[in-house]
Amino acid sequence: VEMTIRCKSFATNNEPGGVKYFSTKEDTEFNELAFTVGSGQLPAALEEGMMGMRRNSLRRIELPSTAAFAAKKADQLPLPTTKDGKRRFENLFKTDATLLFEVLVTRVK
Repeated sequence: VEMTIRCKSFATNNEPGGVKYFSTKEDTEFNELAFTVGSGQLPAALEEGMMGMRRNSLRRIELPSTAAFAAKKADQLPLPTTKDGKRRFENLFKTDATLLFEVLVTRVK
């Protein structure tokens, strides 16, 4: 999948959906994220929201603050590699941590 994760609590005029802290285009080597559904690599609520998606489908999935905190504790959130992304990720968990995942399925095996 190609994925962008936004911090809803840090919405700005330029980014009303929330400030981006992770993007597969900037934070991964191959511009996509590969995982097995049900493996526990991603939060269960996110996997549930992705059920039924097909190739080239796009969804915006909101992960509530309680689920985001649980996912961070279980190391299920993709980590940013950019300096700004890392700073936003750390600040996110000092406030309301509601996340907005923008997911585009590129391949299904």
